[in-house]
Amino acid sequence: MARQSRQLIVILAACLLSSSISIAVSPDEKLCSIDSTTEECKAAYDTTVEDADAIETGATEHTDLHVATNADNDSDDEEEDNHEEDIREEPDWSVCMDRHEDCATLAEENECQSNPGFMYYQCAQSCDTCEDFYSDIAENVEICTDNDPSCFSWAKSGECAYNPNYMHKECRRSCLRCFVDTNQFGLTQTLPGEDHELFDETLKKMEDSIEYVMKLWDDSNPDNDRVNYKCRNMDEDCTFWAAQGECENNPDWMSKNCAPACQTCNLLDIRLRCPFEEGNNPAFQPGDLNALMERIVDNSDGKGTYLKYNPTAISRPLLKADGSPSGVQVDGPWIVQFENFISRKEADALIDAGARKGYERSADVGEENPDGTHEENINEDRTSENAWCDEKLCNQDPVILPVIERIASVTETPVTNSEHLQLLRYEAGQFYKQHHDYIEYQQELPCGPRALTLFLYLNDVEEGGGTRFPLLDITVQPKLGNAILWPSVLDDKPESKDPRTDHEALEVTKGIKYGE
Repeated sequence: MARQSRQLIVILAACLLSSSISIAVSPDEKLCSIDSTTEECKAAYDTTVEDADAIETGATEHTDLHVATNADNDSDDEEEDNHEEDIREEPDWSVCMDRHEDCATLAEENECQSNPGFMYYQCAQSCDTCEDFYSDIAENVEICTDNDPSCFSWAKSGECAYNPNYMHKECRRSCLRCFVDTNQFGLTQTLPGEDHELFDETLKKMEDSIEYVMKLWDDSNPDNDRVNYKCRNMDEDCTFWAAQGECENNPDWMSKNCAPACQTCNLLDIRLRCPFEEGNNPAFQPGDLNALMERIVDNSDGKGTYLKYNPTAISRPLLKADGSPSGVQVDGPWIVQFENFISRKEADALIDAGARKGYERSADVGEENPDGTHEENINEDRTSENAWCDEKLCNQDPVILPVIERIASVTETPVTNSEHLQLLRYEAGQFYKQHHDYIEYQQELPCGPRALTLFLYLNDVEEGGGTRFPLLDITVQPKLGNAILWPSVLDDKPESKDPRTDHEALEVTKGIKYGE
């Protein structure tokens, strides 16, 4: 699928928007529209869910829900095959009992509260719900349950749409094939007392949201498959707040965190909030990356634009774009090294900007939030510290701005296609193990996946700290002023990951390494 924008990344860049995209924040609803500016839409995508300080009743963000696990297409196919072999026969529901061998353990892990779709009936004994169980049986209530404890997380990752043959039978409750309570789409909603002035309105909002969510799941519109699995009330008072008018008074927070109550699930998908505009084209078409690198390294256009940086191909394809030999013996991805790309003054300014911003522990991309943003994932594979050099700190700095513009010029990509600079600090003993800059989920977003990484070395390192490409057996040692450039995507398929550019930041064994 062709994307409408492509990205340049500086060090480890995030999702970037093409300068030609017109996106903005509506003055009324604070949501991306086709009239927005690029920066506003980037802010709408990059910003995590805010606290509900504006709600006087004290809404807070809930983080105790199960984590959704994204599955790729191959695993979906394999999982569907396995699931269909394991579909169970309808059990005998006349006796209250634990029907899963892990019920006791799951109950100890608070699954009775966080995963009632499975636990209420399947682990009734461990959850102490036998009284309600027998009451339901006596009243001939439909047994609406999941048959696997993972149904809840599968549904949240979109499996009801991607694997319907299995999910609609084995995960009926999580896929809303049957209905029990409002906790099927988030936290169980609370009603005020019957004598409260908003009791009737809250009850109506609750009934309306149930009808809305069920229709969302049943509707054949494929756009719904992008949002129905993450449309959840993140607070037990969402419906009550909706009855108070908070969907209109505080739309930015409520539309994301109380989407069922506000009936705004369609706005949870960045692709729907910030749709492609006709005429927007990817920054890189097939063949463009090789052509760019040949202009840089071979001066193929004869202009000599890049010669002052003494560009050298540490790795390159065996053949040039015109089919002639490139002069190397091994066919590889492009890795280009520049000398004297930045001055000592510029390097010092970037290091100082990081100190002023404040370095924090580096993090990878974590779990997806309901609004499409992602949590940070701090882990032992990445121990460096970083600071994001934002618009005010760097783009308006007279020393740093020329560096940003130079990067855009060399990569022939608008500044707006790059995120803010990420300033890195590695102290002795710190490292970043083997990884890739390509982020899978961005392929389906308006920004498209990461295309290029340009890494600046801001100082000389006493020992260690090299940038290693393990699949290519190449290591680049830090040197003040130098830079390296490599693609994360394939030249002929700029939507697709080039796995050869896996890399790692080797441990600094002595001194400090500053990079950007």
